[in-house]
Amino acid sequence: MNQHQFSAPELTKTNKILLIASGTCFILFSLLKAVGAFNLVSLLGLSASGLMSGFVFQLISYPLIEVNLMGFIFNSLVVWFIGSELEKQWGSKVYLRFLLINIIGVGIIYALVNLLFFYGTPVYSAPIHGMTGINFAMLIAYSLLYPDRQMSLMMIFPMRARTFCWILAGIEAYMAVFSGLSSAWAHLLAMGISYLIIRFQTQPLIRKALNASFEKKKRSKSHLYVVKDEDQKPPKFWQ
Repeated sequence: MNQHQFSAPELTKTNKILLIASGTCFILFSLLKAVGAFNLVSLLGLSASGLMSGFVFQLISYPLIEVNLMGFIFNSLVVWFIGSELEKQWGSKVYLRFLLINIIGVGIIYALVNLLFFYGTPVYSAPIHGMTGINFAMLIAYSLLYPDRQMSLMMIFPMRARTFCWILAGIEAYMAVFSGLSSAWAHLLAMGISYLIIRFQTQPLIRKALNASFEKKKRSKSHLYVVKDEDQKPPKFWQ
């Protein structure tokens, strides 16, 4: 009988800094809300009106703002498990640039669309925030690099990484179209940018932007590695 055991990866340097910054902002947001002070989301979240007012730092700060505990915990776990694996495979420089391209790219496009089509409406001033967008970008990258590895939907239903991410994209598309959530459009945009980066990684422009290649490191250097199932190829299970 085959036994498959999951071992959590080591939290890598870039992701450790990201989680510390996000945790600090979450605590600060909670404290300010408790005392009835100003809403930190309006300052650090990204909106077209904020950028037009000169708050350029919002292009970097908006993923760090989480407003509820469960959202913070779930997003932090994705950064830890998926993000750490990607950083180990690519190296810190490529991984950091991958995140920045997604974060800044989504921010600029989101703000530009709101400026051109929603100026003067509530959408124009509505901020987006949280790590969900970059988490979706990580998951898309992960599913393209390792399409047959197994993931669990809602921690219950096992499926291939590729199928898992298609389901996530479908859910976000439904919410964007039928629920009118601006954040859902931002999440889809993050997925799209991530797909283009991985799909066209050999193109000179993308390689230059990342300043490195996506060549995988040897698996022996990773704390999280794949073992082959006797009946299945390619390998699908974590040990």
